[in-house]
Amino acid sequence: MGVGSVAPFKSVLKLDPMYSGARRNLGIVYLNLESNDLAIQELKKSIEQDPQDATAHFYLGRVFQQKEQYEESLIYFQTVLSLDPDLEQIALFQIGLAYFKIEEKEDAKLALGMALEKDPESATAAEIENLLNELGVKTGKSKKNWWFTAKVGWQVDDNLSVTQQDLVTNQSDSGATFELSTGYKFYSTPALELRLGYDFYQSAWTDVSELNYISNTFSLGGSHDEKNWDAGIDYYYNYSFLNAKDFLTSHTIAPRIGFSLQPQIYTNISLAISDTNFLGDNLRNATNSSIGFDQYLFFMENKAYGFLSYRYSDEGTKGSEFDYIGNLITVGVNFPGSDEIKLQFSYLYNLLNYKNDTASIGKKRRDEKQTFRFTLTQPILEFLSLDFDYQYNVNSSNLVSVDSKQNLLTFKLALSY
Repeated sequence: MGVGSVAPFKSVLKLDPMYSGARRNLGIVYLNLESNDLAIQELKKSIEQDPQDATAHFYLGRVFQQKEQYEESLIYFQTVLSLDPDLEQIALFQIGLAYFKIEEKEDAKLALGMALEKDPESATAAEIENLLNELGVKTGKSKKNWWFTAKVGWQVDDNLSVTQQDLVTNQSDSGATFELSTGYKFYSTPALELRLGYDFYQSAWTDVSELNYISNTFSLGGSHDEKNWDAGIDYYYNYSFLNAKDFLTSHTIAPRIGFSLQPQIYTNISLAISDTNFLGDNLRNATNSSIGFDQYLFFMENKAYGFLSYRYSDEGTKGSEFDYIGNLITVGVNFPGSDEIKLQFSYLYNLLNYKNDTASIGKKRRDEKQTFRFTLTQPILEFLSLDFDYQYNVNSSNLVSVDSKQNLLTFKLALSY
């Protein structure tokens, strides 16, 4: 169907004006000759004669694409999808290209991802991958099914504490931190992803070594993505140590669903159920159920976003004086600074109303926790960055032993790949 003469097809049509195949091929020749108006005329007549001719619909879409009328081209490429499975990949590629041209990037990613999934080894696949890479989606040889981040840092804390035990020391110290996050996507398509993960954290204080903390978290999860919504579920198992001794274990399962009704707004709704066992204080063994939502608003061409989160939680413990209802609100903004610097400001308010009397105060405990946080990330090399994090924490409580204030400052060198 390359460039050719219109004469043979015109001759056939003089003998048989209803021969739709000849009329379609005449339209294709006009397309190749860039006689777009004549191509549209003949291809539309061909479709009138044979509405099921997927090839005619496809090339009519190509004509409108050549005329840079991309919205119009989408009508015909989308029709192809319902007419001929053999043309699905090339039609999806053209749909993705049209969306790319009109800067509907999320729609372009979805269509191109579906096109690549149809046949990753086809002749068209390389073009699809190139366009996806241009949109920031890693595919094929450039796509990694694993991730790895390692951080080493130094922190300064003016009031060391162990939140899980309501321990506030009123002591200051500094020390090293070590973090590792890695994982593998053992099944990954544009629509479905299954993954395994592991996260490690360790603090090593200079003087107060009895508060050295080690956390190991293993995870298994999956997610499904569609055009305007996504859903997922994750399972987490944590085993932690305090002062080199077994401290706690926990199991958590967390399903979620997210949706985007407008391009700049994303909403996430999540549930979480966790079971925690303290290996030296079984009165604190707890089951926690929570539900929450997260609202994101993107701006500055999606380079920045603001967020608002709320989570309601209900925790029941073996020792009933630790049962509580929690209401957690978080607001913040994340935006780029100069020289690729990333900045984040956030505020957290957590109200914990305990259900039963605390023996030491003879009434129900009430904690109001607030966190003011500032984070700065400065890229150094492609895979290396410097992180700065400052937190000011305030806990206003009618239980005097946990009524406290804290300044926590951390510097980290991060390697990500």
